[in-house]
Amino acid sequence: MTPARPGCLSGDLEGAGVLITGAANGIGAATASLFAERGATVYPTDVDVERGLAAAATYGAAERFRVLDVRDEDAWESVAADMAAEGTPLTVLVNSAGAAIKAPIAETTVGSFRRMLDLNLVGTFLGVRTAARHMNKGGAVVNISSLRGVLATAELGAYGASKFGVRALTRVAAIELAERGIRVNDVCPGSIDTEITATPDFAADDMDSYVRSIPMQRRGTPTEVAEVIVFLAEPRSSYITGVDLLVDGGTGAGARTPKKNAETSS
Repeated sequence: MTPARPGCLSGDLEGAGVLITGAANGIGAATASLFAERGATVYPTDVDVERGLAAAATYGAAERFRVLDVRDEDAWESVAADMAAEGTPLTVLVNSAGAAIKAPIAETTVGSFRRMLDLNLVGTFLGVRTAARHMNKGGAVVNISSLRGVLATAELGAYGASKFGVRALTRVAAIELAERGIRVNDVCPGSIDTEITATPDFAADDMDSYVRSIPMQRRGTPTEVAEVIVFLAEPRSSYITGVDLLVDGGTGAGARTPKKNAETSS
């Protein structure tokens, strides 16, 4: 059997060079840990150095942690060059870095809107472009969109616009890179138990009522999303490209009709 050349996936993730953005916490941290568990050589990145290093230390990748502002073109090229120089070419890219703001459109500043686009969409574009320039056949890109990039939600105009854009970018990249054997997909998490909804912007939300509206009646975990991301990077998903995979407890499938309370209907 001819061995896979460096930077190509064969039967598993052993030794694959995996670059993950937003790896200091949440979905990014869970994904980095799971890739490391599966034998990949993980390069976790984030702008939060202290938390990023602490997270990387838990799965033995602290020495490969890199500071990466996903909006910085030169920083992307630098990390890709580091990986190649260290004998671990970029094989898998997970674009997990992102943030959310919640405000009505009438109250959203141009600066806030542009910040969401720069971080969530332009940052993902730069990652995809880096992969297009540095990946060999067999590589995989997994972008993180959102259920809010599938179902429009009031007060999430900037966030939703950026995540809808990630889905469009994913499909274009999938078409362009398919002939080179590079797959590009995105994952759309629903309500996941991370810090993103712990900011003051979301303080007025009735989370208990929202959770009751989810068909599975609970929020997801970062690890549940990470499992899907790793699947989309593995050779067992080798004929899947250009898809949006919802990880949302069934919310995107539709809604149930609320039932009357037995006591009030009598």
